Parts: sequence; structure tokens; C-alpha cells
Amino acid sequence: MERPKILTGLALSAQGQTPILGQEFLGSKLRIGVLSLSSNKLSILPSYYSEKTIMKKHILCSLLALVSVHAVSASLEQSLSKIEQEIKGQVGVAVIDTQSHNQWSYNGNQRFPMMSSFKTLACAKLLYDVEQKKLTLSQKIDVPESGLVNWNPITENFVGSKMSLQSVCAATMLMSDNYAANLALQQIGGPSGLTAFLREIGDQKTRLDRYEPELNYVEKGAENDTTTPIAITQTIKRLLTGDVLSTGSKTQLQFWMTNNMISDSLARSVLPQGWLIADRSGGGVKGSRALTAMVWKSDRKPLFIGIFIANSSLSTLPEINQVVADISQLIFAQYGIE
Repeated sequence: MERPKILTGLALSAQGQTPILGQEFLGSKLRIGVLSLSSNKLSILPSYYSEKTIMKKHILCSLLALVSVHAVSASLEQSLSKIEQEIKGQVGVAVIDTQSHNQWSYNGNQRFPMMSSFKTLACAKLLYDVEQKKLTLSQKIDVPESGLVNWNPITENFVGSKMSLQSVCAATMLMSDNYAANLALQQIGGPSGLTAFLREIGDQKTRLDRYEPELNYVEKGAENDTTTPIAITQTIKRLLTGDVLSTGSKTQLQFWMTNNMISDSLARSVLPQGWLIADRSGGGVKGSRALTAMVWKSDRKPLFIGIFIANSSLSTLPEINQVVADISQLIFAQYGIE
């Protein structure tokens, strides 16, 4: 897979008060719903938060959802079963439609390796700890050379110096920097600290046991470093739209996910024009892949998606990415994302 192009520049925080990385940041174009720049400040206004519901349309959609849920289930199950046979692996999918209040899954309670999809959870925990006054986003931590791992596109530029926690999570979320993810984990109590946080907010399935890159190596049938499609999709929904985080922290987390620079070949590649997406992907061994995403637009409440592939016969990343894109397209078609 071609490495993302890194551009020197500045990126503002979701709150827009100060550059999130200052001269540290290696930035990209912004992918956000409603963007306002003035007086060197940036504001993000998630359009669905202010959406006015038209009662007649809401009732009609609810009735249609009741009628169509079984058709969606049968059609998607058939398609996903065929994909499983073709790739000789396991596929897991969970969909939560906040428009119709419908939840659907395929192998939704089966365990899959999390891979880098844990990074959203880790940075959410860091934001939570900031709210609890345990940390501050501006505090800086050391970046020793001894921490370099297999993918350090941002952190390798700061070996021997320091990075702010805001910078660490930006590198983790925008570029999936593994060293940055490990630094974030160290600040929140490690893998066990993240798992404990997940239990506190109602996720009884998702667990992280190791750091990068070891966490990507999960034997078939093992529970370490795994989640279920239902569990993590519900958790992402809870973090982005629930009451676990403050409005400011939810906006920051969504900002990082929306500006993810490394998942363009997945659901983003088949997302119809006019729709917005905030996502986080993961890649591992044995033909494994993961994607968690929120999809929405101004007149449509969010659709939360979890897609997992494990132990497949696919040997190249483009092949695996295409399968995730194909599954995403099937989901979009079934749920009227067009």
C-alpha cells in the first residue's frame, strides 16, 4: 500500500483555540461536515446534532424500518456468507441505524482481532482522563528512540524530544502511528487501563492486552486483544453520541476520525457524494482487517458500522481493502446511503 503523503503545515484543534501540533504537525486536508474559519479559529458543527426532525417523515421511516428489517437481514446475510466462502475466512459486521433505531449484525457476537481499531478507544480514554483532570492535552512527554516500532511516520521525527498529548493522539488517529498509540496507552494505564475503562462505560467484551505491534498477532479462537462487532460498534456510538464524553471531547474525537488519512481505500472509496464519514481502520496478519465508522449527512442521523475480517486467504492489502469496500457498499445500499 502506498504510504500517505505527508505535508508540512498546521492543524487546529477541534475547539480551534490553538494549533494542535504547532510546528510538530504533519498535516492534511480537512474532511469535516461544517467548517468555519475566522480569526485563526476553527469550529466544527456536526450537522446532525442540530437537525430538526419532521414528525411525519420520522413516523414513515420508522414504519418502513419495521417492514424492511427482515429483508435487509436476509439479503446481507446471503451476500456476506458468499464473501466468507470466497475469502475462506471469517466476516463480522454490525450496523446501528440511529435513524430507525435498528441494530443488525452478522457474526456480531463472534470475537475478532481489534488491530488498530483500538486507537479510537485509547484516545477517547485519554480525553476522558483530561476531563477528570488526570491529564492535560498540552502536557508534553518524552519520545525515546527505544520506543520506535514498525510504523512511526510522525513520532520518528521527534525521537529525543517531546510531544504534547494532543499531538500524540493526532498522530495516532490521523496516521495510525503505532509508537504514538503506545505513548497514549502508557498515559492511560496501559492495555489494562483501557480495558477497565471500557468495562466502566458498559462494554463487557472488548479487551486490550498488549501494545503495538504485538497486539495484531491474535491466534484463531484467542480472546486477547479482541472485540466483537456488536460490542465495539455500540462503544463507538456511545463515545461519539452518548454521555461518556463532554461535547468538546466528542467533537475532538470525531474531528480526528473524520480526518483519518489512511483509510481512503475502504468505506470512503464507495461513500456516495454528500455523505460524511468518521472512521478508524485496523490491519493485522492472516488476511485480517477491521473498520469502525460513523456515516451521516445533514438530513440523516448517523449510521454506525463495524466490519471485521479474520483468518482469510487474502494475501495482499489491496485485496483485503477491496473486500471491506465491497461490504461497505452492500451496507450503504441496504440502508439508503446513496
